[in-house]
Amino acid sequence: MKNGKFTNAIIRMQYLPRWGEYAPRFKDNAASHSFRCASIAILIGIIEEEICQNPINKLSLFGKSLLHNINVTSVGSLKHVTKKHNLVVNHINELEKQANLEIVSYLSNSLRPYFHDYIVDAEDDSQLGRLVKEIDAFSSMLFCHREEVTDANPFFQAQYQQFHERLESSSLTSINWLLREFDKREGVYDFLHYITNLDVIERWSGNHNLVPDNDATHSFRVSALSLFNGLLERERFGRSDIDVYRLVGKAALHDMSEFLAGDPNSLLKVKSPEIHNAFKQYEQEVALYMVHKLPAFFHEELIDFMVNAKDDTYEGELLDIADKIDALIKSNLEMRNNPHYAQTYYSQLTMIQHKYENPSVIFFLAYILHDLTYANLIK
Repeated sequence: MKNGKFTNAIIRMQYLPRWGEYAPRFKDNAASHSFRCASIAILIGIIEEEICQNPINKLSLFGKSLLHNINVTSVGSLKHVTKKHNLVVNHINELEKQANLEIVSYLSNSLRPYFHDYIVDAEDDSQLGRLVKEIDAFSSMLFCHREEVTDANPFFQAQYQQFHERLESSSLTSINWLLREFDKREGVYDFLHYITNLDVIERWSGNHNLVPDNDATHSFRVSALSLFNGLLERERFGRSDIDVYRLVGKAALHDMSEFLAGDPNSLLKVKSPEIHNAFKQYEQEVALYMVHKLPAFFHEELIDFMVNAKDDTYEGELLDIADKIDALIKSNLEMRNNPHYAQTYYSQLTMIQHKYENPSVIFFLAYILHDLTYANLIK
């Protein structure tokens, strides 16, 4: 059992760049891409059920979309043209498979069947696997679209057209529907724009950061931590009442309002109950405005995920826990070479120890945090 190694792989996703050799105006990395994929998967899951009348395993689709690319932490970011070259394609496929199996082997036995589905079988020939492949292409298309409308780079203009043509010819009805709505340049387009641009909202502003962070990479980590914690409590500690899909939906989209509202200093928001409530109400109003960009059949689920993310349910509490654990991990990473974060780390650690007694918190503090701290110190 090496759950700390799995968590470390989640952290390292943001260090793996995408498109860097083509000088994009906006930086991209594996974590931001995986956040976009997971967010698109939420929309696709709703479309499958409401438009296509096809009930699917939305948790499996989300998990696959979130983690299908995690093997890059072992094999690195390879160019698509390299991965498909006849001299190396079979070797790369085998290396990626072995990397996926190794990552799953880090996890507790009770979690392995689920993460085998999300990682090893992410892009299999099932309907969910085919959806994940198209969702991956959709995320790449969104990134290239942002590049082509903000810059004159011919590479991204060509890539956007290629991805668009591929998705246009997809046999998957939900993908076709989402692409048509995107092409209308109306409400769905705006919502996808919010998802794509969450990576421009920098976190920890006002601090000297050795490890850059933004809302997209943060939301990816919180989603992965929530998926791990939710399944851990359900499968190992018997909390059968946890709705893990509802938890990860909240985790992925809980900070979406910050694209329009910004990310104010958290100390400012808790200066008084009045200030806290005012900011909470404002962020909920912004989130509701964003949700209403979408057709009505999206509203119920996304209001729960975005407007009422940290509600009084157990899923809302587990989201709050994952959010705070991510802040603890960030401080842990920084303080080795950045003494400014030492006080933040110990304050965050003390707060978590005193406030939460959930099984997933105790497990994290007892096992994973120790592994992460040791790994950071010996590097």
